[in-house]
Amino acid sequence: MNPQLLSMVYDKVSPLINYLPKQQQIQLASYGRQQFMQHFVNYLQFEEYLPESQQACELWGIKFQSQLGNAAGMFKNGDGYDVVAKLGAGAYLGGTSTYNPRVGNKKNGVKLPFIGLHQSQAAINWLGLPNRGDELLATQSITSNKVVGCPIGWSLMRSPDLPENEGVTKLVEGLWRYHNHPQIDFIEINESCPNIKLGVAGIIPRLQRIASEFVAKRQRHLPVIVKLSNDLNPRDLAVILEELIRLKYDGITLGNTSTDYSSILSQITPAERKLFEYFTANFGGGVSGAPLKQKSLELCAEAANQLQRLQPSHEFHIIRSGGVETNQDLLASKQHGVSFNQWYTGFFNVYAQVGSAVYRSVLTN
Repeated sequence: MNPQLLSMVYDKVSPLINYLPKQQQIQLASYGRQQFMQHFVNYLQFEEYLPESQQACELWGIKFQSQLGNAAGMFKNGDGYDVVAKLGAGAYLGGTSTYNPRVGNKKNGVKLPFIGLHQSQAAINWLGLPNRGDELLATQSITSNKVVGCPIGWSLMRSPDLPENEGVTKLVEGLWRYHNHPQIDFIEINESCPNIKLGVAGIIPRLQRIASEFVAKRQRHLPVIVKLSNDLNPRDLAVILEELIRLKYDGITLGNTSTDYSSILSQITPAERKLFEYFTANFGGGVSGAPLKQKSLELCAEAANQLQRLQPSHEFHIIRSGGVETNQDLLASKQHGVSFNQWYTGFFNVYAQVGSAVYRSVLTN
């Protein structure tokens, strides 16, 4: 089935769905999202879009055909590469995966809870990191037709199911598995997921251990980026960034979904606030989309200021993830020192309007 048609129909009927009880809205949206993704990752019957040469960039000696690609979480099990490469993505990011397979969250009869807040250009999910596990995912082929200009990255993280020490041990094992995967060009370590408790005291020792057991011992050119939360305090960002540079990491991604519900509530339209409060009270989860736009840009700008102060001796890049949806967002990112952008909720918002022109419409407007 054509996922573009599914997305457009759902977008048109969403005002009617809002009349349903809140629990039914969430059940319908969660089920619909799963069905849509099953069709989306395999649908190739559309015209290919090749970004113009001026939209390309080169990071770490790797060519990216544009400065925009998907954020982690869109393709948790390494599917969908051929689709996004043909759409015009500047990169593909698989995962986030964990050492152990996870089926994801289920509560109150809802599997993988999700809701889109269309008027607010936002979404909330409490998926719980569903993935098939690193042992399997690191051995599978991601594509038989890798596109020059659409490199492949992989996102992985310490499993929240394991104690800290064991979790980091298994994370390092996973890093080596993806290091040995011939199709993978860069790695993103997820330190931003709500499943991982945030705090400089916890993050820095993990980064130090990963650096000594993996980053310093890499046997091929494989940039390693660390992804941090959109809820990060700018003061903590400075401390972590200094350590990342000292340890020879290659970049930082800012940020991920937010759990700062009280700050976000004012950015949710009045008509959707009760649904927002119902979901966060009953499921929790992370908020994505437009409400994260300003904070992600501010964090990236602060990171750029810190880079000016620190003057790293090796190539180090800032990647923005949070609220990216328009060409204006890309321009603002560039003006604030961002080298590459990731989108998730913004992608689906635009896709519902223009379908397979999703990258073309944002890159060229």
